[in-house]
Amino acid sequence: MQKLSALLLIIMVWVENCTDAAELRLRQQCCPRGSVITLGDVAEIYTVDKQQCEKLSSIELLPAPLAPQQRVLRIREIQDLLIMRGINLADHRFSGSNQVIVGSTNDTLSDHDQCLSVSAVKRSQRRVQEAILQYLKTKTALKHEPILQFEPNTALTRAAGNPSQPISISGGSPPWTGMQHFEVAADTPQGPVRFALDVQVTAPSAMVAAVHPLARDAVIQQSDVTLVYQSPGEGENSGFHAIEEVVGKQTTRAIGEGKILGLDDLQSPLMVHRGDVVTVYATSAGIRARTTARAREDGGLGTLVTVETMQDRKTYQARVCGIREADVIAQAVPAAERK
Repeated sequence: MQKLSALLLIIMVWVENCTDAAELRLRQQCCPRGSVITLGDVAEIYTVDKQQCEKLSSIELLPAPLAPQQRVLRIREIQDLLIMRGINLADHRFSGSNQVIVGSTNDTLSDHDQCLSVSAVKRSQRRVQEAILQYLKTKTALKHEPILQFEPNTALTRAAGNPSQPISISGGSPPWTGMQHFEVAADTPQGPVRFALDVQVTAPSAMVAAVHPLARDAVIQQSDVTLVYQSPGEGENSGFHAIEEVVGKQTTRAIGEGKILGLDDLQSPLMVHRGDVVTVYATSAGIRARTTARAREDGGLGTLVTVETMQDRKTYQARVCGIREADVIAQAVPAAERK
């Protein structure tokens, strides 16, 4: 019974802490509602507790600038002001802009716009994203779903918050990737809403991955690999983007199923192994000579390997040109030096 009571106490404390936590998303610019800049002016506040949202929104920070002046408030300055007013920053999370440009007009924002729940923001963001994807499908033949990146705002949440109201998208321009400027429209209980939305549209990166486990030293066949798509920036510089790049290469280690193949995972197939007796060809002035040597290291087609002569074990480099074959370019010795 005591253990159960302790567990309930822990759960209650955890729930209380979760309820107290809020996300403070700083705006890029704002216009104070009165003569004093409040936290609700400079930040959108996301919390499950409406009373806490209103309490945080009403915290006064600084006097508002007089028209037509503006003031820039940086995040560190806002945090310092909140600490001075007894707010524990560890209880909240900051996001959004690094600074807020504060204007001098007295336009008001409704409590509904200031106190937005996290779930409402995510729901509206998801609905707008789905609407944009459907719109893009009517404009271009998308082989794979692009990645959309945009900043949620109060207009977006208000317009897309009601799932029963359809959303329409317009705007944008070919090639339909990069920064796109869309217009979002929806009917709300307060009337029609239209607003501009800048969206970064990025095609997913194609990367080569293993279809099934591959043993070390296996030669890649086309049936061994497939293309997978991932968010931009994830391994783009350390992998292969086309199946043709990997077919015929040899694995340097065991590869697991589904693993994206990195540059270090594959090499050209080894045609010369350390210790092999290789045929070395030397070409000079149209004359081609042949000798034998012993390889001191492994090498694939086109790679330089160190070989040693069979008689006195002198070493030199040769380029692998076939299975246990290599060649060197011999330089002709001028006649004056042969005398």
